[in-house]
Amino acid sequence: MRSLWIGPPGALREIPDTATEFDRSVSLGVQEFASLAGGVTTTRLATPPRRLALSWTALLPDHAQWLDALARRAYGPGPLAVLDPAADNLFEASQSLGRAPRRISLAGWGTLAERADGTLTVTATQGDSSALYYTSPYWSGWPVLPGVPVSFTTYLTRTVGAVCVLEWWNADGTFLDSVTSATPTLTAVPPVGAAFVAPKVWLPTLTTIVPVGGALLRLGEPVTADEPIPVGDGCPAMTVTAYADRPRLPHRDLSLTLVEVRRA
Repeated sequence: MRSLWIGPPGALREIPDTATEFDRSVSLGVQEFASLAGGVTTTRLATPPRRLALSWTALLPDHAQWLDALARRAYGPGPLAVLDPAADNLFEASQSLGRAPRRISLAGWGTLAERADGTLTVTATQGDSSALYYTSPYWSGWPVLPGVPVSFTTYLTRTVGAVCVLEWWNADGTFLDSVTSATPTLTAVPPVGAAFVAPKVWLPTLTTIVPVGGALLRLGEPVTADEPIPVGDGCPAMTVTAYADRPRLPHRDLSLTLVEVRRA
């Protein structure tokens, strides 16, 4: 993906105009407390929210109108999906590393356990009866784009013969279709009407303890079976917290500030 896509899930639009400002810093929420003896104690947010600051100069009218409508919540109060071109892995950081906190669940036979260092392991599975599910913290899956391929690979599909699966869902939460691959990587184009993709892994019979390991979910750029799995950027649901519109007709200078939102 070379452009920013933004909008409600299932109705994202591309903003191909290059932003003059593109700041995707994470708000760590670190605070320092100094004692009278000179010692310093710090606290920080357990899961710091992602923030985006975007600015455009001479934005085309159609794109400016779309961003203006999103900022004014013309399409409803729900959070927006934002797919930025710098995201290399849409999984959460913990999912991409196979570590706690869990956003990975096991269905069927077997045991999914957490080691003292946070590493997730799986064992006692049965072929065709055990599956690992990667879950999004916001929606029923990860937002997808019409005609843009989705690629998925994991440590388990590369090492123990697990099978990649991509399930497609529409914006209303209705299941549409699924595709599988016995190869270490799976790439597929979403079917018509798909708004989300939900990845999972069918596990073989495992009698020893095996680390869950890393996982990679990417839009656009293909995935190879031997490339290193990068730490996940996540795909946060976001809301607009600040907005500025400076018309220079027929174009407009526009800026948005967004912050990650979380919900149960």
